Amino acid sequence: MKKFAVALAMAVALVAAPAFADTMQNSYGNTIVVTPAAGGAETLFHFNADGTFTGVAPGGSQMAGTFTIQGDQLCMNYPNGNQGCTAIQADKNVGDTWQQTGIDGSAINVELRAGR
Repeated sequence: MKKFAVALAMAVALVAAPAFADTMQNSYGNTIVVTPAAGGAETLFHFNADGTFTGVAPGGSQMAGTFTIQGDQLCMNYPNGNQGCTAIQADKNVGDTWQQTGIDGSAINVELRAGR
């Protein structure tokens, strides 16, 4: 469960309103890769235009759920009732990488990688 919570924290620290929506639209059909800045395994996310997402946490655990964009926040909802929101980085395109703070306060690296 702790790995799931860390993956959720990293994921929720991802990506939001007009320019923010561009980042999400650019992620459809591609992969958002989240890695702890201090080092560690990748978490992969696949967002879909229908408001759903799937992912693979470190260790291979599968995840799925729904997401909404609320202002400048990406909010992810999991079937078990867990939810988390984070600021979305604006105007990110395939090939971009950036660093930001996860919801748990840790630094994370994010990449918008081509393909799934």
